[in-house]
Amino acid sequence: MSKLGENYVPPTSLHLENMPFSCQWILSVLNKAISRTVTSLDEYDFSDATSTAYSWWQYQFCDVFIEAIKPYFAGDDSAFASERSSAQLALWVCLETGMRLLHPFMPFVTEELWQRLPAVKGSTRKDFDNCWTNERAGNEMDLVESTVKSLRSLRAEVLGKSKNERLPAFAFCQTDAVVDIIRNSEAMNRRF
Repeated sequence: MSKLGENYVPPTSLHLENMPFSCQWILSVLNKAISRTVTSLDEYDFSDATSTAYSWWQYQFCDVFIEAIKPYFAGDDSAFASERSSAQLALWVCLETGMRLLHPFMPFVTEELWQRLPAVKGSTRKDFDNCWTNERAGNEMDLVESTVKSLRSLRAEVLGKSKNERLPAFAFCQTDAVVDIIRNSEAMNRRF
């Protein structure tokens, strides 16, 4: 929450088309997690509901998204001003909506944390919006994540115990579309 800043005021609207790829992706997977959690709760499948909420928080939000947006907050580089603003908005939406997603399972903890988030003044929001779903972003992130995992696995095999050493890596891509996806996510991949 420190990346939101002391005086952060969330906007009342969300313009996904202007957001960086990582922000579009996290809102898309959040939307899917909400939908699946609600469906599971409606079917009294509490195990699936809790697993879905936990998986979104741990594996998508914390493991990937937080790492992906770190470059936007490193220093005060004006080149990242738009991305920083979008990342703050996506971060706020994820925290606020994620707390509501967890609330049925952890009501007292989530209520306390949710009270500390900046609130939108004079506005009510839906739980989620179907326009957040972005299959293209999901497919591209799957490709990026599998590439990163493969490179990490190769690095572990080559380096053995000294895994923290940075090595240059190259990916052979079979199509120009894959080249574009990997190239566009290159800055994000450096954080993985």
